[in-house]
Amino acid sequence: MDKLDHLGWVVSSSFAIGDVRFAVRSTSPAFGEWLSRTLAAYEVEDVEDFLYSVVVPEPPAGGRAKEFCILYKGSTAIVRTLDPVTLGRGLLAELEGLRFHERDDAVYLTASIIDVSGTPTLVPSSLAPGLAKLGRRAKKLGVDIPGELTVAIDVETAAVVPVRHTLDVSGDALDRLHDACPWEGRDGLRFVEADEDVRALLIPGRDADAPLQPAGKGFALAHLAGWTLNLQHAGGRGLEALGRFVERTDAYASAWTDTAEIMERLGDAVRSRP
Repeated sequence: MDKLDHLGWVVSSSFAIGDVRFAVRSTSPAFGEWLSRTLAAYEVEDVEDFLYSVVVPEPPAGGRAKEFCILYKGSTAIVRTLDPVTLGRGLLAELEGLRFHERDDAVYLTASIIDVSGTPTLVPSSLAPGLAKLGRRAKKLGVDIPGELTVAIDVETAAVVPVRHTLDVSGDALDRLHDACPWEGRDGLRFVEADEDVRALLIPGRDADAPLQPAGKGFALAHLAGWTLNLQHAGGRGLEALGRFVERTDAYASAWTDTAEIMERLGDAVRSRP
């Protein structure tokens, strides 16, 4: 049995975005109604596969959240936040990414931006669930938790830039979500708000006995190309932009098993940069 089945889903909707048909289920009627209204242009007849599951707790007494809102992709928690509006923002960012493989306006990667000791750092999105579990330890380690699991690299500047939104969603969608779930909580999630001066890159390492070590430029570029969702459409310009990004970025490789340990080591490495 699905380990999420015990949560008591009360509402679900089905959508088609690009060539992806999927269903979203939620424990909250208010959130489910907001999502149906927000994505009305994409709603379709029932789809059996629940690609996303949204857990939104009951409204808290006193208006301050104490329980997490959680977005699951399959059975993996990809967004955890005390703020329902931040949860909605993370979900919309995730859904925007369903069409990245069709676009050529930027290079789109399955990666996230976090700050490590104040330095914007690109990390693989596979690290996001582990970062989300750090909770309050993240602040002590000097890192933050990503709200987006995909990033855009501009083909001209090779900088990480905000995603240009193309979903048919009204500009007041998040304001309406605040009205539907009118409570607030510490969100603590990192989104790309402007062009990023990324100075560090973390990629999976090949040596299990080396927790963290500098990575060669070619090795780093091969990983970024492998993370790219639309390299076929971005073509040579996209690959050249990735090369320029890697050339000016300090790359580190790690075969991580413990997220907190790797973040601590990465923080030490970033702080010791010349």
